[in-house]
Amino acid sequence: MGARMETTEYRCVLVRPRSHGVLAFADAGQYRLPRVQIPVATRPAQEVQRASKAKWGLDIFVLETWDKLDGLGACAVAELLAPEVASSLSEVAINRLVTGELLDLEGRRLELLLESGPKGRLPHPGWIDEAIVWMESGTGHRFSKNVEQLNAGGGFLFRACSDDGRHYWLKATGEPNAHEFAIVNFLCQLRADSLPKLVASKPEWNAWLTEDAGNPLQDAPNAAELALAATCLARLQAETIGRTGELLAAGAFDQRLPAMSRHIDAVIDYLIDAMTRQTSTKAAPLSRDRLLELGEMLRAACRRLETLEIPDALIHNDLNPGNILRDGTRLVFTDWSEAAVGNPFVSCERLCQLNRAHAELVRNAYRECWSHRLSAETIDEAVILTPLLAIFAYLFCRGDSVRQRAEARPGFESYARSLARHMDRAAKDSSLLEVLCH
Repeated sequence: MGARMETTEYRCVLVRPRSHGVLAFADAGQYRLPRVQIPVATRPAQEVQRASKAKWGLDIFVLETWDKLDGLGACAVAELLAPEVASSLSEVAINRLVTGELLDLEGRRLELLLESGPKGRLPHPGWIDEAIVWMESGTGHRFSKNVEQLNAGGGFLFRACSDDGRHYWLKATGEPNAHEFAIVNFLCQLRADSLPKLVASKPEWNAWLTEDAGNPLQDAPNAAELALAATCLARLQAETIGRTGELLAAGAFDQRLPAMSRHIDAVIDYLIDAMTRQTSTKAAPLSRDRLLELGEMLRAACRRLETLEIPDALIHNDLNPGNILRDGTRLVFTDWSEAAVGNPFVSCERLCQLNRAHAELVRNAYRECWSHRLSAETIDEAVILTPLLAIFAYLFCRGDSVRQRAEARPGFESYARSLARHMDRAAKDSSLLEVLCH
């Protein structure tokens, strides 16, 4: 038998948009919320939408998902899209739910959500109707409300099919990723063929509508896919040379070499402390002396790269196969919330990490694209120096405090120790050591 899949229980607050009544199970005169089990590490909104259709035959649009509180399971608030009600569920007023089905805090949040109306935060009850009208005006086609939802809340994302069979994606971002709206609009103006085709954007919602751009790459992309991705990304980066100020103004993060250098001491100090708290015996913690040595190597690598005078450009810091789409005719990049400005060869290394078997093909594609700007020797040095910095960039991230990030994200410390060990291995590369010694 296979290992049991870990799940999280979600209480489902299924709301009628006009009456604001909720669907519940009757149990000896008391009313309880329906519940679903959602696999861990999946998209809650997507899974709740699917489970509601499979278990109760309900078409819903998830408005918000809330994490577990005080021993209760997580919670999903959704709007019912059709009048049909599963026979096993009854519509009741929220105050008729049995005590303890919603915490006081959740009840207040739900009340605010239901009372928010058209001028409240997105999405609110009834908002999907507004979204459909806007999509129809932008495309000239009709849409059904039965959309395929991936995310809910202020960072909603869903796919919809028009009456001519074409698919579109509607995405919005809120904090801490609100800047993605401006970055996507800027990049689409700069080089539209590198992103999914932008159909319309709506600043009031911080949202944009794009045509479907195909399927994501497989988990271990093949040689042809990676070579094409490298060429397409390098060409997009070249278009941003001289425009990095606009990218930074749009919200791209500053990962230029001086900014990275300024944070080395803080990151290394954090890693020294993190190693002292390691309890796992699977891998030996790195010593304080070794971490200080890595800090010196990072500084030396930054200094050496600065002497190469490679122009700063756009960096995509979330280059996983799911964010690279292909439809058979073109390849595009999506999910720009981790866009940054820095050394473009960091992105080359990111692509190499997707399938090490084809790393040299990726590097050769970059060499060809940059050969008219840089000498072969400069490119070769950049290719050698950036793997170490690309790992450090994950720790540097958005340039915020690494300690604050660790406090806000459970499991970050273990992740940071793992990255430190990756840096340790990268720092032993003989080619890197040779370059740093010169």
